[in-house]
Amino acid sequence: MEQLFVDGTVRVSGAAQASHEEIEAAVDWVLEVEPQMREHGPLTPPEVDRSALRGAIRHFHGAAQLAVFRQLGPEEVAKRLGDDFVGEGDAASVAYSVDLVFRFLPDLVRIVKGMNPDDPLLAQLRKWGERWPLSSVGTPGLTVSGLEPLLANRCLSMMYVDRIVEADAVDRLHDPRVQDLVRGVIGAYPELSPNLYRFLTTEHEATIGPIPHD
Repeated sequence: MEQLFVDGTVRVSGAAQASHEEIEAAVDWVLEVEPQMREHGPLTPPEVDRSALRGAIRHFHGAAQLAVFRQLGPEEVAKRLGDDFVGEGDAASVAYSVDLVFRFLPDLVRIVKGMNPDDPLLAQLRKWGERWPLSSVGTPGLTVSGLEPLLANRCLSMMYVDRIVEADAVDRLHDPRVQDLVRGVIGAYPELSPNLYRFLTTEHEATIGPIPHD
């Protein structure tokens, strides 16, 4: 898990699922470095929910294994990744804690899609992207849900908008509240995100939907 934060790679030693001890060690490591990460974020992030972080680490590591060991079939995707994971704290803490790991989800989506666009693993990764919108900005073709915890928390909403602007993610402007937040960031500086600026300054008869799959 350390390598993921250092250079964006995940090293998996084998196809066997990570043990409880290995997952807990990874959780402890992330909790050690998280105070440094929050110093560089906007405002004060929510507290870390250990249970949500544990679930994110277990699932992301499992997905990385399935991406590497191609002999593991669709039944293993369902077995290892099919269960949902929730935290024990409030929704904002859960969203922030999952994002500590799932912020790398768009990169994993691109890797898996590049190998096989029909891979069942890719379908699971997209489900996660829809469930955890803060972490999936930059992945097109999603119908995201769960925006309330982000929009209700000033720090998370700023993180979300910053990522939308950085990725020029027009597909995330389906919610008028998000439009208002992005408009406030871009202001009179269209060069920050030309596509977003163009959308926000053009009248639309219908609410934007997800961008079609490539």
